[in-house]
Amino acid sequence: MKYIHIYALYLVFVFCTSCGQKQTNVPKDSIKLEVKDIGPNLMARNIKKGRNGTILIAGPNNASFGDVFRYDGKSFTNLTNKIGQHKFWDVLEDLHGNIWVTTLDSGIYHYDGKFFRHFTTTDGLADNQVKSVYEDKDGIIWFGTGAGISRYDPNQAGGKSFRNFTSPNAPLFYKEGHWNNEINTVIEDKTGKLWVGTKGDAFVYDGEKFTTLTHKGEPFLHVTAIMEDRKGTIWLSGYNGFSGGRRPGGLYRYNGSTFTKVSERGAYAIIEDKKGNIWTTGPVNPANQAVQALSRYDAETLDSDNPTLTEIMSGRAFFGLLEANDGSIWFGDATGVYSYNGKTITDYYRKDGQKKYAIDTKQSAVVWKGSRLLGAWEGTQFLGDGTSTGDVDILKGELLIDNRQLLSGVVEVDMNTIENFVDQRSLNQLLPFFDVKKFPVSTLTIAKVEKWSDGNSRNEGNLKVTGNLTIEGITKAVTFPAKMYFKDGMDGTVEVNGTLIIDRTDWGINYNSEKQFPKSGDAILDDVKLLMHIVAKK
Repeated sequence: MKYIHIYALYLVFVFCTSCGQKQTNVPKDSIKLEVKDIGPNLMARNIKKGRNGTILIAGPNNASFGDVFRYDGKSFTNLTNKIGQHKFWDVLEDLHGNIWVTTLDSGIYHYDGKFFRHFTTTDGLADNQVKSVYEDKDGIIWFGTGAGISRYDPNQAGGKSFRNFTSPNAPLFYKEGHWNNEINTVIEDKTGKLWVGTKGDAFVYDGEKFTTLTHKGEPFLHVTAIMEDRKGTIWLSGYNGFSGGRRPGGLYRYNGSTFTKVSERGAYAIIEDKKGNIWTTGPVNPANQAVQALSRYDAETLDSDNPTLTEIMSGRAFFGLLEANDGSIWFGDATGVYSYNGKTITDYYRKDGQKKYAIDTKQSAVVWKGSRLLGAWEGTQFLGDGTSTGDVDILKGELLIDNRQLLSGVVEVDMNTIENFVDQRSLNQLLPFFDVKKFPVSTLTIAKVEKWSDGNSRNEGNLKVTGNLTIEGITKAVTFPAKMYFKDGMDGTVEVNGTLIIDRTDWGINYNSEKQFPKSGDAILDDVKLLMHIVAKK
């Protein structure tokens, strides 16, 4: 097992001047980082406690898809790898041991240990975008959807059905749109009231009506986390009021009559540990999401105006949060899941070391496509441009990946295996292109990879790849677009699709070149398209 001493472990300390908060305290114990190469490499959006001390983790593992895992103290099991690719977001194990999984694209999945059942809008669900799932003390399941709250009673006589709550109150701030219906979180307090955080106003539901939560006459907006501690104090994170051209955000507590701002720090998740400490994950400054942290507010100082704050770890994004049965704090970031026992942070995925992925030559392919300069006609009917498509076998190769980022790689192809899908005559015309006896292997070496994204999360896997292509003993620099994604959250298989367009004459392949058209009269285009489908495994 590998240990890495962190001499300045993510120590980003902030003065919260607007709330008078003291500077973050440095933990007295030397924090070590313990790395285990066994865990899911996914965006751990939500972490929940399962039965028998198990831990459930849900989140997307790339721009489009996600997974849900169960950790039993020794190993991780993917619970959703058999129900297709979806953007899984939250998870719950109910009082009967059933697993509920929410998605942003396909409603809800219910797993009874043997079979999955799928619920969507056709079954009465308010919307197929579902961000949260919660079970109240009566066993009622509540879902926060993109079009309101859905209530599901598994014990309802005469069948099981959904009851939906939409447009609970007229918006106090966002007068247009449907922000109040986009639900972030739902919890039940000790009195049986539901607290609801939305992208618009936050509400309390007493079983009959919804009441908008306000502080100093202003509603709480975009509340992402709500928690009730053992004393009955409500903790929530959101935006309230308007000052200096911005809406101040942060962490608030409610004692039953008054809201008090505890910290400028926002929170994606809030929990109370067994000692009464309050833990949060989220941005250090809500106005700037670039720096986020795992933070602890010490129990003995919670009633003061300036509770003692300790920042345990900081980085670009922190999400799910849970105290395990052994007292360790589990938290997730954009690339994995961690636990903290007071002295050591355990990283369940090795992100500090570069990983080699061997190319699976049977599942991978390189396809070429070439065309003639002139097309063929019969009257006004176009017969085609003589396009030929074929493939070559990959001999071997590997990709070097660090923290889910492609760094470099090499692909070797067997030029003796040139095949054509059209006919043998076309194949014979292609053979003069290459001296396969003298140069039986062509090689693509990846030297540099850049993200090629417009900021849209759907395009996070877009890459700009730069490298060297060697054909016929000649090496030239090339740049081409590619798309990469991991096929499962355990990060065991990666897929890269790319398209490279080359001018074959740069590699001395001049046969019937379009540049020689006046002489040949039947030229072949110099540009050849190479389409690559690479599957590599760790």
